Amino acid sequence: MNWLDITLLCLAGIGFMKGLFDGVIKQVVSLIALLLAIFFCAKAADWLRSYIVELGWFPAEGVTIISYVVGFLLIVGIVLLAGEIVHRLVGATPLSVLNHLAGGVFGLCMMLLFVSLLFNAMEIIDRGSVLIPRQAKVESRLYNSVIEIIPTIYPGNLFTR
Repeated sequence: MNWLDITLLCLAGIGFMKGLFDGVIKQVVSLIALLLAIFFCAKAADWLRSYIVELGWFPAEGVTIISYVVGFLLIVGIVLLAGEIVHRLVGATPLSVLNHLAGGVFGLCMMLLFVSLLFNAMEIIDRGSVLIPRQAKVESRLYNSVIEIIPTIYPGNLFTR
């Protein structure tokens, strides 16, 4: 077990603990909020742009960027507020324990997915093994298992070596 394994275990533990404290509802709602904000930010920005121009507080060159930022934050805020309401409703029931345990598992899975995506991207970018030495990868017990998560879920030419 080398430093890479210890780092992977610490990251997995952080994901598990964050999910355990937040619960599966908050974890899923935050993921949905991010995805919805990314997809619908342009529509909200077009709608907000005219209101920001009418205020006259910002120069015309910066209104588009400001409308995108405000639209993104508005969508994320509304979805997270709705998720917080649902989380509090579930917290008042006996399902709260199950919510937090499932949140721990979900947080662990999301962290492992993120780390696998990061490692696969690093394999493409860092062919000379400068960031993570080749010897550390070979001696690691967990590296090969973690790096295979994303290619298993998304087969094909997504990450060709």
